[in-house]
Amino acid sequence: MKISNIFSSLLLTFSAFIPSTNAVASAKVVLSATNTTDTQRLEVAEFDAKTVWQSLGVESGSNIIVKDLYNQEVAYQITHDGKLLVEMAVRPRGEARMIVEPGIAQPMRSYVDGYFSHWRADDFTWENDRCAYRAYGPALQRSGEKAFGFDVWMKSTDELDVRRRYQLHREACDERDELRRKGRKAEIDATFDRKSFHVDHGRGLDCYNVGPSLGCGVPAIMLGDSIVMPWAFKDYELLDNGPLRMTVELTYPEVNIDSQTITEHRVITLDKGSFFNNMTVWYDGLRDKTNVCSGVVVHTDKADDLTLAKNYVAYCDPTDSPERHNFQIYVATVYPDGTDKTRMINDPWHKKQGIMGNAVGMKRGIKNGERWNYWFGASWCKSGTADKAAWIQQINTFINNQNHPLLTKVVKE
Repeated sequence: MKISNIFSSLLLTFSAFIPSTNAVASAKVVLSATNTTDTQRLEVAEFDAKTVWQSLGVESGSNIIVKDLYNQEVAYQITHDGKLLVEMAVRPRGEARMIVEPGIAQPMRSYVDGYFSHWRADDFTWENDRCAYRAYGPALQRSGEKAFGFDVWMKSTDELDVRRRYQLHREACDERDELRRKGRKAEIDATFDRKSFHVDHGRGLDCYNVGPSLGCGVPAIMLGDSIVMPWAFKDYELLDNGPLRMTVELTYPEVNIDSQTITEHRVITLDKGSFFNNMTVWYDGLRDKTNVCSGVVVHTDKADDLTLAKNYVAYCDPTDSPERHNFQIYVATVYPDGTDKTRMINDPWHKKQGIMGNAVGMKRGIKNGERWNYWFGASWCKSGTADKAAWIQQINTFINNQNHPLLTKVVKE
């Protein structure tokens, strides 16, 4: 055998014991999301973070980078309950993939925010790129003001805006008070409106009337045909705060209802791009099975404004000043898992405040500690919902997507 052939044989034999550099480099961890529906999907997808770290061969909690198939970094989030979140677009009946690597990610823009404002009235306000919501806190309850439900702040920007609005509104209040002290009453309205969050300055506004009602999406205990309105939260814990998901837990004061001392708990989750918040509510202290409901306040008596479907309640709200605003707010509570009944509960005691009643979805016979899960949300013509027909379509698409979630898995290749 020629020397050259012997050398070649030895080289081939030796190389068989050397790991292939290309094989090592090509090993990767992929996030896969499959769409089983006939509609295009754009959603925050969930993966098990522990599985991702194990597949990468790194310790839990290690830094990672998520990239699309163009090798561009994308935003992700690790949640308090161990989920890896990535926003993914998935074609009808298609599969989308993202790649995960160990490493330090670039700074990520946040599309959600939860914010506690002690200045206003202990408000807890949260937002995503579509809408903002407000829960009233202990200071409001101490004042005696009757505002029970969730407030809605409309947005026409995908930028975070709540903290800015509070700051400008506080400046407006200070300037108004100063003009009053100086006796310059004629200037008050114009000065206040220039910064108030009740006026649209090109980014949205608060034009939703809550008062003694469920507002947008609040749960409540029912006694017979009557709603026992909850009051303001006692404590809050911000569990997740971006860049893709906000999660807050609200705990409410003990109350005595039907000879039962009850504490209410709510966990609210809002994702980037979603019209709807996820609500999980449960009660401690229930001795008997109890009926509960959730819904939206109704300010008009026009039949066309309200839709009571088997698995959602939708309403076209006229705003607090229909003649000046000339648009509607679209609100809803949604029950992808179904609800026992949807109905309108009239409220003859608050008609002077513009409240006709509350449209609700009901769940009968909830037990102590039992979790009830549903969704609530809002939109308007400047944040992606042109009219009532579009809102109903968005609700039905959302329900279909919830009943056919993206199928996600972590793949090691």
